[in-house]
Amino acid sequence: MRSSWRPSRKPAMTASSTFMRIRQAATHNLQHIDLDLPHHQLVVITGVSGSGKSSLAFDTIGREAQRRYLESFSSRARQMLGKLARPEAERLDGLSPAIVVDQKTSVRNPRSTVGTLSELHDHLRLLFARLGEREPAPDQPPLTRRLFSFNGAGACPACRGLGVEDRIDLDRLVAHPERTLREGALAITTDNGYIMYSQVTMEVLDQVCRAHDFHVDIPWRDLTDEQRQELRQR
Repeated sequence: MRSSWRPSRKPAMTASSTFMRIRQAATHNLQHIDLDLPHHQLVVITGVSGSGKSSLAFDTIGREAQRRYLESFSSRARQMLGKLARPEAERLDGLSPAIVVDQKTSVRNPRSTVGTLSELHDHLRLLFARLGEREPAPDQPPLTRRLFSFNGAGACPACRGLGVEDRIDLDRLVAHPERTLREGALAITTDNGYIMYSQVTMEVLDQVCRAHDFHVDIPWRDLTDEQRQELRQR
């Protein structure tokens, strides 16, 4: 018995499926340029100031991607959002969905990223929670979206989700290790004996030190690591 099944042919690769084709782009100072930009590759637009980099990336490609996205809304929604003008170009073919990241930041929160601003991070957290696997361990909670948030349970304990970590460079902080704290061992000590950025006075700091069996009149180089750690916390 002969089977009638035949393997399906792969769809033919067209120019629009492999390239973004731009023809006669004339937005702002663009001089009716023609470009073929490959898909699935990193494309960098370079040039001197005023050469039209932003006009091409933001005002031509980004504008047309936004316009086509708004056209997918209902007619009522489009009336509320307003009409977006077409960029000055004869043709734009092979344009895939785009996310435009402006040169200016819209928020000053250090935890705001492209993923949070575009809300893609929420979908990624849900995807990781549903498809992720972890090694079995006793009393281990199940995977949830909270575990993949850098603002909560999933935050790095060292940087607390900020992506940077502040540390004290002791080589710069301790300017005179042969001196005591009262004599100005630290570089941030003023002429009157006040330690800048400290929450306590020298007298109060001495009381704290004596509660841990040492005092501020010991040269810095003679302090133990535990005593120095106690001072760094003040």
